[in-house]
Amino acid sequence: MRMTIKLLALTAATLLAGTAQAETLRFHATLDGKTATSATGSAATATAKVRVDTVTHRVSVDLTVHGLTVDALWDKLVKGPIGPIHFHEYIARPGQSDDVVLVLPLPYGAIYQPTRDGFRVRMKDYDYAAGAKLLGSEATFEHFIAAMGGGHVVLNIHTDRFTDGEISGTVAKG
Repeated sequence: MRMTIKLLALTAATLLAGTAQAETLRFHATLDGKTATSATGSAATATAKVRVDTVTHRVSVDLTVHGLTVDALWDKLVKGPIGPIHFHEYIARPGQSDDVVLVLPLPYGAIYQPTRDGFRVRMKDYDYAAGAKLLGSEATFEHFIAAMGGGHVVLNIHTDRFTDGEISGTVAKG
């Protein structure tokens, strides 16, 4: 009888542990100065890999930038809490210009590292709620995921030269 109870408890614990495992959603973006959101003509480029943990609500970003240096980033945002790189949601409204809402920052700091021809940003397990709070955003984590999956989110890099964003790219699944 004791063996049966121990076996049932072990089985239940194993099943519960399996259901608590995170689903990791993967996204990517290719940034340049030719997109509609940043038609600057900049020769700079970047690629981003984004991972989102749906259980812990944490976001990881690996961004590699070519043709821009850390020194070129918009000083005002480097000094501010949100940083010069962040995700924007573009909300289309028929017959009107798009609304643009900040949805997640990549706060400036040690995660920004210079490279030979640009810089790299590695943000690991950033708490979505902390980022939303920093921006004063009321967007839920679920809304963020839906917007990312729907192609409404753009990753944007703001520089001293182009304060509205020198390069950007739409975030896509995969």
